Amino acid sequence: MKRLATRIPEAVIDQIRDSVNITDIVGQYVTLKKSGKNLFGLCPFQEEKTPSFSVAEDKQIFNCFSCHRGGNVFRFIMEIEQIDFPAAVLKVAELGQVDVDLSAFQETRPQPKADPIKTELLQLYQAAATLFQHVLLNTEAGEEALAYAQQRQLDETQLKTFQVGYAPDQDNLLLRFFQEKKVDFQLLRQSGLFSEREDGSLFDRFRDRLMFPIRDARGQVIAFSGRLLHPIAQLPKYLNSPETKLFNKRDVLFNLDLARPEIRRHKQVVLFEGFMDVIAAYRAGIQYGVASMGTSLTNEQLHQLQRLTGHLIVCYDGDLPGLTATNRVITLLRQDQRFQLSIVTLPEQLDPDEYIQKYQAESFRKKIEESQLTATAFRLNYLRQGKKLDHEQDKIAYTEAALQELLTVHSTIERDVYLHQLSQTLNLSYDVLVGQLQRLLANATRQRDQTLQTQLTTVPTVQQPTQVHLNRVERAERDLLHLFWYDRQARDKLMQQTDFVMVHDPYQMLYTLSQTYFVTNETFNAAAFSDYAKSDDLQSLAAEIDQMPFDETTGLAQLADDLMTIQRFKLETKLKQAQQQAHEANQMGDDEQALRLFQQLLTLKKQIEALSA
Repeated sequence: MKRLATRIPEAVIDQIRDSVNITDIVGQYVTLKKSGKNLFGLCPFQEEKTPSFSVAEDKQIFNCFSCHRGGNVFRFIMEIEQIDFPAAVLKVAELGQVDVDLSAFQETRPQPKADPIKTELLQLYQAAATLFQHVLLNTEAGEEALAYAQQRQLDETQLKTFQVGYAPDQDNLLLRFFQEKKVDFQLLRQSGLFSEREDGSLFDRFRDRLMFPIRDARGQVIAFSGRLLHPIAQLPKYLNSPETKLFNKRDVLFNLDLARPEIRRHKQVVLFEGFMDVIAAYRAGIQYGVASMGTSLTNEQLHQLQRLTGHLIVCYDGDLPGLTATNRVITLLRQDQRFQLSIVTLPEQLDPDEYIQKYQAESFRKKIEESQLTATAFRLNYLRQGKKLDHEQDKIAYTEAALQELLTVHSTIERDVYLHQLSQTLNLSYDVLVGQLQRLLANATRQRDQTLQTQLTTVPTVQQPTQVHLNRVERAERDLLHLFWYDRQARDKLMQQTDFVMVHDPYQMLYTLSQTYFVTNETFNAAAFSDYAKSDDLQSLAAEIDQMPFDETTGLAQLADDLMTIQRFKLETKLKQAQQQAHEANQMGDDEQALRLFQQLLTLKKQIEALSA
């Protein structure tokens, strides 16, 4: 690891921190919404469905009430990008477009230690991607595959943007390529690029396939998906890499690396079924699209998307399997508050790639931007699949299913819109539909109440979530620090007590740092103090304390109460220790020590009584 030849000066650090707005930086990773004076969002450091992550724009700090991380903009970038402080300073300057010359520091930035196996695998995959693309674009073996790609409207720009290549149907081209480079056999076994015979020998996993590199969020190739060029009955149309140290399909979204800035800019993301759909949409101007590895969407993938946007648009194929897959996504997200969910359905059972080829890019863009359905509207259409509404049984079955669907709609206005649509579609009286829905709602309410009552009578004790409760001393210590930072009179009063010490070490460390901070600073700046504290734990604790409610009218009275609480605790602690020592002295028959401790007990009790007087 390199050492910093030139340390970033404090003045430069201060300039960068003061030149950016933390909400602009955090907003590139977290969807924030205003609530009161702060902004709130889902914590990017953990999976959650209820926002516990807050940003105080006036103080330029963040704090998560759930995982207890907190600090200023540099601390946020260190946590989210998993980089050290100097790298975070440079990253913030880059994200905030701060006009400051950082060239003296960029080349000497320490790099975090990487897993050597992962590093070697990344190099292996990048080399494989380069080889496959070379075969596609520059060799006779790739001519047919290139013609197929061009037939699918993939020009050289798209092929290079997505690093598309071709694995020819040749005898172990990739294996021989790496053997000539003397790559370790065990590394090749771990890579997932090869299959293994019973005798332990390796052979190329991908043959006669158009190769789509799968990249992580940083743009590094970590796996492949290969589309068979010449269909063979016993072979899958698409073949993905197996899971490796680099690749877990539950964590990966195709094209997230390229789509990320566009998702933030448009404040929405389009979820497609396949890689070709993503690439076709990208070519058509919808560059904020991604695809999951298969049609099953995972919580890990949703967690990555929620950090970027709160609006998810699903645009799967227009055929029955695509509609069924869309319905699965709706079912998965129905009770999920993380996303506003919209659906785009394509006509004529087309997939996005086919639609673009048939109706052109502009029509597709309009479809995505102007033809979004709500999840309920999609479900009402989906429930009609296979039903003939001029047949009495089908009409009754669909009506009942549609009304059951409307039970999930909580907005009275939205529900009324769908009821009017159903009335026209089914040629039924609006009042009849309203009456039936009201009966269903009443029945659902009764059933819910009965279920709740059963749970209350059969499960007398409900396990509550574990919460961190502060004792009275910790609350007093936090109060004192908050007063010390923001109340000049309280700070001066406390500074006069030169022998004052907090009870708990973290609070004492913050108190000591605070005293030093005010030697050179007239007022408290939460973001600047965060850098002053340096330690992760102390920065998080300081941010948490800073977010406490503060009553400016009770400063000195609160100070007196807090000091008394801490002093009383110290005396009570000494009293317990003296009682234990007196008991031991009596047990040992040490009368002189017992008498001395008895006098000490009387003194301590008088001091405690005096505090309460």
